[in-house]
Amino acid sequence: MATTIPIRVYEILEDKLGREEAREIVHEIEASADAIATQKKVEIRDELSKELASKADLSATEARLERKIDALEWKLKLYFLILLFTIILVSPRALDLISRLLGIVK
Repeated sequence: MATTIPIRVYEILEDKLGREEAREIVHEIEASADAIATQKKVEIRDELSKELASKADLSATEARLERKIDALEWKLKLYFLILLFTIILVSPRALDLISRLLGIVK
């Protein structure tokens, strides 16, 4: 990234110091401006990498969510079976209804 100073600044330095000295000063100013810009870019990149989630963070979160979903699905199936058995045990007519629906007893 090349940073340049305005030509008017160079002309003023050239008038006061001479051509070679002005050229050296301008070169050093541009080099230091480039170094500062590069340093700022690195600082911003480091700051953003600390704040933003990486692919590894996202995949770890996804795996954790999948484990929780699997556990919830298992619990849902268990609760459904418990509910079904409770209905069968509590209601005397439920067993007759289920057997008719399944075609066991005619």
